Amino acid sequence: MKSPTVVFKITLLFTYLFYSSSFCLAVPMFKSTLPTQNKTVFTSDDHIFTDKNLSVREISKLLDFYTDVFSSETQLAKWYSSVYDSSALLYIPIQYAYDTQNQELINKLRKLFTYNTLLIVKKNTQADDLAKRTFYFTASEYLRRNGIKNNAQNTKMYNFIKSEVLYYWNNNPANIWDAESKKFYGAKQRIDYILSGNFNGNLSYYRAITDFEFYVMGTGVSLLLIEKDAQRTITSDLVSIKDRFYQVLKKEVSIKDNKAWYLQPNIWRDHPDFKDVALEKSQSVNWDASHFSRMSAYLHLLKLNFQDDKSKYNYLEKLTTLLSNQLITNIAVYDSRNNIYTFNNYIDGNNSNFRSDIKDGKKGIQPSQNFEHIFIGWWKMLNTNEVNTMYGRIAKKIPYYSEQSAYLTHDKGFFQEIVDLK
Repeated sequence: MKSPTVVFKITLLFTYLFYSSSFCLAVPMFKSTLPTQNKTVFTSDDHIFTDKNLSVREISKLLDFYTDVFSSETQLAKWYSSVYDSSALLYIPIQYAYDTQNQELINKLRKLFTYNTLLIVKKNTQADDLAKRTFYFTASEYLRRNGIKNNAQNTKMYNFIKSEVLYYWNNNPANIWDAESKKFYGAKQRIDYILSGNFNGNLSYYRAITDFEFYVMGTGVSLLLIEKDAQRTITSDLVSIKDRFYQVLKKEVSIKDNKAWYLQPNIWRDHPDFKDVALEKSQSVNWDASHFSRMSAYLHLLKLNFQDDKSKYNYLEKLTTLLSNQLITNIAVYDSRNNIYTFNNYIDGNNSNFRSDIKDGKKGIQPSQNFEHIFIGWWKMLNTNEVNTMYGRIAKKIPYYSEQSAYLTHDKGFFQEIVDLK
């Protein structure tokens, strides 16, 4: 096995550097209703991957590596960035393993994701709070795909993650920035206050819904699917999370010309990471493509949760279709002359610098350099023919793309396997 320092020196591709040290209070606005229990057909594992005959040798190696990392507090202290990194890199392998019933990968996932692993992650003081929220999301997805029924350890893990998520949802100090207008306790309060349209501070991004909330909501809807699948008593707070997530995508989304949609357009216009975004007339500042790639997984989970609500399901399906269109028109631009994609940094096709400060000489991410998210593969959860075609083309040109990114070069074989999965 390759040295870990060579194999996966993972940069934190997705993390916004948000800081908070003050807290606040708001009034909940939306009433939750428990889902109908008489649904004729329910599936929590709508399959996306079907090809059982693909190489997973490098994926298997990565699972071995992380199993070693999470085997003890001492090991994790050496590789604490793995809390975040593993969550991003293993999401698609989990889906593939269970879709195709790849027993080699399933056995290794079962060895990696244990109750002891969760305890080790929680005790670690080096990984930040966002990293742990990210890990709980991916661990919950492992449980959803593996199942918890008649499995004592998995049930214990489910209870652990649910306890963490509900604390984040109801009680944890939830301010993202110090200068927000109120103190919030629980992500629910902050989200409800934002959805109410109330003033939350002088800067636009003070009312942004961030990864801190999205990971909690994503884990909540995953846990709700676990409960449905295991025929457990439905937790009302998880239904609340599902309903708020839908409300966010209903109230905070702007659909443009029935071709694209943007979440809280212009919300980042005065955030330092976006200060060098150059806009043409009528353009707004929108999310960067890397962070937004996770929306593919969230939409998949929400559609599974709203299978028995045709109107809401159709709306989520529309967002899925439009986001697929955005990916292949705004983000990944195909040149048929040489069969190569170039990638724009933002979901609306803007290709300005990201996280730069040109005046102060901080380069940040240059145009067309915010693209490694494509190779981590979360976009595959959109499950459209257009996205599958894009990945089929990219799979043939991995040597070219790896030359453009030291991150991909670290383990070209692993990313080749991820792109190949179908």
